[in-house]
Amino acid sequence: MNRTDDLTGTLVLVHPDLQDDPANRQNHIGMITHADIANDNFIVSFGKGEQALYSSDALLILKPANDIYRDLLSHQKELEKADFKALFQISLLQEHGTSGQNKSAIMLAMQNDILRSYSMFTLEDALKAGQNLAIER
Repeated sequence: MNRTDDLTGTLVLVHPDLQDDPANRQNHIGMITHADIANDNFIVSFGKGEQALYSSDALLILKPANDIYRDLLSHQKELEKADFKALFQISLLQEHGTSGQNKSAIMLAMQNDILRSYSMFTLEDALKAGQNLAIER
């Protein structure tokens, strides 16, 4: 299986600060249905036949659970108690990696900028870092 195939089925969050989104799907969760990494084109489905084309810098994915947990522990004094608890819950949900749990983790991360910044990064950054982006099916 190549990396393009690995991305198919990955849950993503359309960046809430995306300025130019013809589909008007900022801060919505979707699933990658087609990935053309070489041309930086990703088709995201939002259900009910709705799809849109995005580049990797417009899509956010969850960081690996270990990274979230490590950052959580190293920055615990800077975090509000509610954010700490939410990030811990996100890392637990992400650790299992099922589609339903990943969606719940993304929904938690969407609550505020702090949660999102600690638990998500752009697909572009993930691809540069060579992260394994496959999800449990």
